[in-house]
Amino acid sequence: MNNLAIKNNALTFNEAEEQEWCLSHDIFLLARALTEDEKKQLYDPAKDQIPNLAQVRKRLDKYQSAFSQKPKVLTHITLIPADEHEHALKTLNSVKTLHAKAKEMATMAFTAKMEEQTDQVKRLYKQAFDYERKAAMLSANTHKDDIEQSHFMLFKSAANLALEADRYEEATEMIELGLSHELTIEMIEELLGLLDYLADIYYEKGEYSKAQPLLEKALAIRSDKLEEEHWDRANSLNSLALLYQAQGEYEKAEPLLEKALAIHEKILDAEHPDVAMSLNNLGSLYQKQGQYDKAQPLLEKALAIREKTLDTEHIDLATSLNNLGFLYQEQAKLLFDKALTILQKRLGNHHPYVKITHNHLVWLLQGRQ
Repeated sequence: MNNLAIKNNALTFNEAEEQEWCLSHDIFLLARALTEDEKKQLYDPAKDQIPNLAQVRKRLDKYQSAFSQKPKVLTHITLIPADEHEHALKTLNSVKTLHAKAKEMATMAFTAKMEEQTDQVKRLYKQAFDYERKAAMLSANTHKDDIEQSHFMLFKSAANLALEADRYEEATEMIELGLSHELTIEMIEELLGLLDYLADIYYEKGEYSKAQPLLEKALAIRSDKLEEEHWDRANSLNSLALLYQAQGEYEKAEPLLEKALAIHEKILDAEHPDVAMSLNNLGSLYQKQGQYDKAQPLLEKALAIREKTLDTEHIDLATSLNNLGFLYQEQAKLLFDKALTILQKRLGNHHPYVKITHNHLVWLLQGRQ
């Protein structure tokens, strides 16, 4: 017994090409893509012990595109040997069983979490992950075009369960395996979001060497898959730059922050919070490098946006005020130093004005401690 495999591709042909394809034994031009129910109607195991392409062709008549009409969908019809079909079905059934078990364990873990049974939570999430990982790996070995969505969902679910169980290396493995499949941009971005989250966990723990390859990979994929001026790409640039900055690698961070700011300013409203964030990030980097002339206008602009758009007690507003205040303090120190040098040279160390200026500088330095 044979079974059907159906693949639709949206293509455009001229009339001569259409006729040539339609004369092929296993390729059909249809007016539209078939629904799942329509695909199933092409072959009924109860009626067709040995289905063949002739039977399929006859049943496709009502869906085919007339030569006088512009075709919409190119559909490949092939017959799959029964043993391969049965193996695929058994595999998918096993995947469903494992997924169901993972879901059951995850539900138990969530219940334990709500009941504050902390000693049980991680263990149950780990068991749920083990089941989901097996399901994902088994699914990945089933090469069917119509179950890529299943691959994605299983790897995403397994990664989430691993994160809940604090199994970060396994979470990374599931995310990377998920990304190895042919996925839509939306699916890729969901998995990259998990990669960002995992990198943030490492960042907060100070494990920069573990966070860095994850953020670099996320940026590389976004740079390859997304438009150059995409919002997610800008955020990826920001995240990696802040990691470099935390490690004192200012030269690596600077071009990334400059690029992120350029993207945000081009695609977002001038007073968007992400524009203020990018201004603040780049201004803070310049400040750390002692480039106060570059830092000041950026930090002042970020503060102006936040004062206009945020609540008066918003933490980002406080951050901007703190950063700019510290910058002014740094600039004041330079000014007092310069003034004191001039006064000491012209008036001597014991002149009252020199002492006043020196006291101001001491007061300023004490305020920074």
